Amino acid sequence: MLSVLHHVEDVQVACFAAIFGLMVYQLRKDWTIRFAWYSYLLASVISVIDLGLPQPQGPFVVHSVYVIICTRYALLVAAMVSFTRAPRWPVRISLGVAALSFLQYLLPLVDTPGTVISAFAYFLLAIQLCICGIIIFKSRERSTQLPRYLLGSLFSVSVLFRLMQAGSSLAPPSPMQAWVRDQAVFFNSTIIGCLLPFTIIWLMNTRVQNDLLQQSRIDPLTDLLNRRGLDEAASRELSRYRRGRQDFAIAVVDIDHFKALNDKHGHASGDEVLRESAALFRDVLRQSDIIGRTGGEEFVLLLPMLAQQETLAVLERLRTTLEGRIIWIGEAESVNITVSIGVTHTAGRADISWDVLHEEADRALYAAKHAGRNQTIHFRNMSGNADNSEDISHLPTA
Repeated sequence: MLSVLHHVEDVQVACFAAIFGLMVYQLRKDWTIRFAWYSYLLASVISVIDLGLPQPQGPFVVHSVYVIICTRYALLVAAMVSFTRAPRWPVRISLGVAALSFLQYLLPLVDTPGTVISAFAYFLLAIQLCICGIIIFKSRERSTQLPRYLLGSLFSVSVLFRLMQAGSSLAPPSPMQAWVRDQAVFFNSTIIGCLLPFTIIWLMNTRVQNDLLQQSRIDPLTDLLNRRGLDEAASRELSRYRRGRQDFAIAVVDIDHFKALNDKHGHASGDEVLRESAALFRDVLRQSDIIGRTGGEEFVLLLPMLAQQETLAVLERLRTTLEGRIIWIGEAESVNITVSIGVTHTAGRADISWDVLHEEADRALYAAKHAGRNQTIHFRNMSGNADNSEDISHLPTA
C-alpha cells in the first residue's frame, strides 16, 4: 500500500513542478515562485529515480536522493526568504546544511553503520524544514497570517516526522520501529507533500489580493489615500468617536490657482507640485493623522484628538510652511504655491455624519477662497455659524 502511495506522490510532484513552471512563465520576476519551481524540479528528479530505477536501491543512489532532498529544501528556504523579504542569512545556513549532506558519501569509508547515515540524513532534513518554519512564523505580515500559520504548521509537523524517521533508523528492528517508519513516510510524503504546494500558492495569492486591495485605496500619484480609502478611514474614525467621544477635525485643503499653474507650466509640473505638497503634509502632520487626495488639487485631512485652537495652529503651520517652500519643477525653474484651508470639528455632536462634516469643511474652504485665498477658516468661526447646530444649507458650495 505504501509503495503505491509513494508512486502516486511521485506523479503528484511532477504535476506540481509543471504547475509551478507555468507560473514562472507567467510571473518571470517573482523569485518566490521561481525558487519553489526549482525545488519541485529536484523533487521530480527523485520521482524519476523512484519510478525508473530497480528496487531496492543501492547505497549510492540512496545517498544521492538524500542530498537532492536536502538541496531541494534549501531552495524552499530561499523561496520563504524571498516571500517574507527576510534577511538572507537563513539561506546561507541552509546551503551549509545542504553541503553537509554530501558527508553521506564519506561516512561509509570510516565504517559508519547505514542506520547512522540514514539518521544523519533525516536530521539534516529536519534542520532545513525547521529553518523554513522559523522564517514563516517570524513574519508579521497581517494579510497573509492564516496561510502563513498553516504553512508554518506543515513545516513544523514535517520536522517532527523527520525526527521520528531519524529515531526509527537508530532503533533496533521491530514491528513498532517499522510502524513508526511507515507512518512517518505516509504522513510526511503523502499528506504534507500534497498540502504544501497548495498552501504556498494560497500564500502568494493572498499577498496579491491584499496588494490589489491596497492599490484600490491609494492615489498612485501622491501615495496618499484616494476617495475610497479616505471614506473607509473616516468610517473607522467616526466609529471611534461614537464609542469614546474623542473629537477629531476634518480639513479640506485646496491649492490656490492650480489651473493657472497647469496652464502655464504644464501638467507634468502640476503633478510635481502635487507630489511635493503630499510629501510636506506627511512631514508636518502627525503619524496618526490621515491624509487623502480626493481629486485634482484637493486634499482632505482627518486630525484626531485635537481641540479647535490646536487644529487651527497645526493647519496654519502647514499653510505657512507650504507657502515658504520652493518647489522645483525643472532643472532651473521653481514655483511658490499657497493653499486655502477649510476645517470643522465633531465638537461633541451626537449622530454627526461624514457627509455633514465634509460639507462643513467644504463650506469653510469656500469662505477662505472667497475671502482672498491663502488662509485657514474654521466652520464655526464663519459669520452666522458660531452655533455649530445651525443649518448650513444657505451657504454656497466650493
